[in-house]
Amino acid sequence: MSTYVQLGVLRQVDGGISVWSFANRWLDGDIDYETFLWYGIKQSWAIEGNFPEGIEGLQTLNRILLNADKPLSRGALRSRLEDDHDYEFNEQGIRGYPVLLCELGAARKTDDGYVAGDLAERFADRFRDADIFWQFERWLAREGPDVDPPDDRIKRELAKYYVYRESGGLGKHRQMFDTFREDFLDDGVLTNDPARPRMRRDEKYVAHERRRRELRQKVTSRFETVDGNDLSGLTASVLERLVNATDEEEVRAVLDGTGSGLSRDMLEQKSPEGRTHYRFPDKFTLYEWQEEAADEWFSDGGTPSHSGIASVVTGAGKTVMALEVIRRWLEENPDGVVTVLIPTNVLMRQWLDELIEKLNVPPRDVGWLGGGHKDDFADGRRVLVGIVNSVVKEDYLERSLSRVDNPPHLLVADECHRYTGDVFSSVFDYHRTAQLGLSATPLSSRDPDEWTPSDSLLVSELGDVYYDLTYDEAISRNLIPEFRVNYIGFDLTPAERGAYDRLSRKVSDAVNDIELRYQNRLYELDGNFAQKLRTIQNSTEGATPAIADYFRYTQERRDLIADAVARQAITLHLLQDTIENDKKAIVFQERIQQLERMVAPSEGRGRNVRTGRISGPETGRAELYEQYPQLKQVDKGLEELFLSSEYRPVMYHSGHRNPLWNDLAIDWFGDDGFANVMLSVKALVEGVDVPSADVGIVRVSSGSVRQRIQTLGRVLRTGESAGRSELHVLYARDTVDENIFYEHDWEEDLASAEVNHLEWVPGDSLLDGEFRKTEPPVGPPTPPPVPPIEGLELGDPYSGPRNGYQFSVDHEGSPFEKASNGRKFITTDSVQKVADFVHELKGGGAVTVNEAHHAIAYEDGNPIFAGVVDDLSSWEYEENDGGSSLVNDPDDYEDIFG
Repeated sequence: MSTYVQLGVLRQVDGGISVWSFANRWLDGDIDYETFLWYGIKQSWAIEGNFPEGIEGLQTLNRILLNADKPLSRGALRSRLEDDHDYEFNEQGIRGYPVLLCELGAARKTDDGYVAGDLAERFADRFRDADIFWQFERWLAREGPDVDPPDDRIKRELAKYYVYRESGGLGKHRQMFDTFREDFLDDGVLTNDPARPRMRRDEKYVAHERRRRELRQKVTSRFETVDGNDLSGLTASVLERLVNATDEEEVRAVLDGTGSGLSRDMLEQKSPEGRTHYRFPDKFTLYEWQEEAADEWFSDGGTPSHSGIASVVTGAGKTVMALEVIRRWLEENPDGVVTVLIPTNVLMRQWLDELIEKLNVPPRDVGWLGGGHKDDFADGRRVLVGIVNSVVKEDYLERSLSRVDNPPHLLVADECHRYTGDVFSSVFDYHRTAQLGLSATPLSSRDPDEWTPSDSLLVSELGDVYYDLTYDEAISRNLIPEFRVNYIGFDLTPAERGAYDRLSRKVSDAVNDIELRYQNRLYELDGNFAQKLRTIQNSTEGATPAIADYFRYTQERRDLIADAVARQAITLHLLQDTIENDKKAIVFQERIQQLERMVAPSEGRGRNVRTGRISGPETGRAELYEQYPQLKQVDKGLEELFLSSEYRPVMYHSGHRNPLWNDLAIDWFGDDGFANVMLSVKALVEGVDVPSADVGIVRVSSGSVRQRIQTLGRVLRTGESAGRSELHVLYARDTVDENIFYEHDWEEDLASAEVNHLEWVPGDSLLDGEFRKTEPPVGPPTPPPVPPIEGLELGDPYSGPRNGYQFSVDHEGSPFEKASNGRKFITTDSVQKVADFVHELKGGGAVTVNEAHHAIAYEDGNPIFAGVVDDLSSWEYEENDGGSSLVNDPDDYEDIFG
């Protein structure tokens, strides 16, 4: 009976059971069974809002069957829903969806599986039209984030509903859905007993649509060459521009500029009138640092002129500095061309806007590569803005330059650290006569001795870092506001600590096994420890299972501390404080799943919003609640905060099923009073102009120095704000989280900032904790220093580093390395001298060579000095197999010793 009520076949009224008017029509033979069933589903699931996600589920399954080229079994349907649409299921599988589609006539079951039915195409339209949330998405995509209707209250509920349902929430989504459902539908639809259920919209939406229809009619009546297809999907504001156009040429220009992508008309619309081309506005003044950086790039200083990398903190204006370089370089090279290399579509649009609006480059001189568009220097473009994928695909930029006989060419590489991979770095092989790199974090370290191969490549291609503007200097120059950084340490619960220690022991066991098997190869390979293991794993047949164990246990350990109870509690405390003080916050996570865990309510964790059923235990929260009882209390606190009217979130990450929501998030967060919390993942870190925020909460982070600096820049874009920005960085004490303090000199970068080290002290309830000042974490054990060679005698106790490259000495005193095909004997004189000493001392054995080329042997378990050898790259062998090189690239402390 309850199933029939949910399907709309029966109707529950005044404590009893009845039927809808359309049911009588079926009984009287006025409508067929399929129509009657559809009316029931439409009335119950969509109009009454009992299961709106069910409409989406039917629509998705119907689309899969329509696109299938063969019958699909229930298992195949389930797999496609899981793989392509992120559905999750329990042991009951996809339940009644295929059966319902068959009953509706949209599907048909055969001996080989399910196929699309005779009514599948008709139901594709019906399901879409009955999806109220989809109707709102389409409305906002067409009319823009500021359209009215709906008003801000409704748009907030839409945003909150979207965040909630996409994060796996279940149980409280109905009240959010009802808010915009009741706003969208006419009152009569909501209260009547219909003979034919209809999705009739409220008058305010009808009036808006009526206005658009009237405008379309005016346009087509005025301009004979324009038809309805030309005007489909245009906003009312664009239609008004067309109505007021003076001639058909202007109409066509407007239409060309309203496509989903970029157009030259869009650039024309942005182009300032009455200004000299390639000039900044009259009242525009460069910052002093921008002039300095441009001057230095043109002069022979620390780097050759017309080359180098500018390392400039986010928010200080490095794009404008680059525009000044472009302006002056084009004056010097009237026949020259410029390529601006960028990693994302977002940055491409931002650069095009800056070139047109700020530097007033004529739109005819500007081109772009990306989004399916390919401009060419051969078409008269002087400046091309290109997404790196499009630039290097089939060597397009190289061919474009060759078509204009390789003129003087300036390459501006924005976010230049992104172009050192095997594919993207090919851009550096193309013709160029000048180069400028831009990044807040171009190199992994300021110390050349600690550069990675990617760092060395970048410097060799673009030049050294010739200008460095740190946060400290940016503050002293009043380029960015003063800020406060709070490092907040917390302790794991006893249960969490026990699990962490067990995982750490498993990691150590795996590392011991790996080093025992691949000791020398680890030192031969480039990269950090994890990168070396990937190389071994991908290139070695029968690689030790310890490598897979290493990756598994390090990931499980990271997940454990990312989900720590105290981390959730601190996040809740900081968000409550932000909202109470009428501030705006950005919360940063490392992974989308971490964001979702602080959104969905405790009862809904591990459930699927589309089916309403519990997923497998591996995705549930109940198991964690049994292990960590306090976690349920914190989750409920986060749920209550999320559902409060004062909490107005938007969500930004790369995993949206519809990218529209990222655009809406940026617009709505920038609208004061609309949204006060942006929940983000690392996709926000670079390449996006983020509206100002007062507070940043780094809830979970990878520990990357580059990411930390980029994150700080996102929060500090508050130049007009009178208050001081704050960045809270959460970390679990005595865990791998503490490595953020060991891998970078933050004292140097943040000398002018107020830096506080705090600890989270829980109260009687975990939700009643407080912050107290504490000392910064003590660093990891530092390796022993290399002792001076003077005064060291053979056989002396050795106190220096004892890790390194290994070789052995056999019973005859011959030095050799172990190889896959046996022993490889070393003939280098310095190595033989060490071998002679070891053979005389104890008849042979293992020898380690550290980064100082000191040879270390062991006597009675104690390290002793055994001599000095030549650089490994110069070693010679009995068999001409080549040598190896010692790489001074220490193992990743975080993953080995955390």
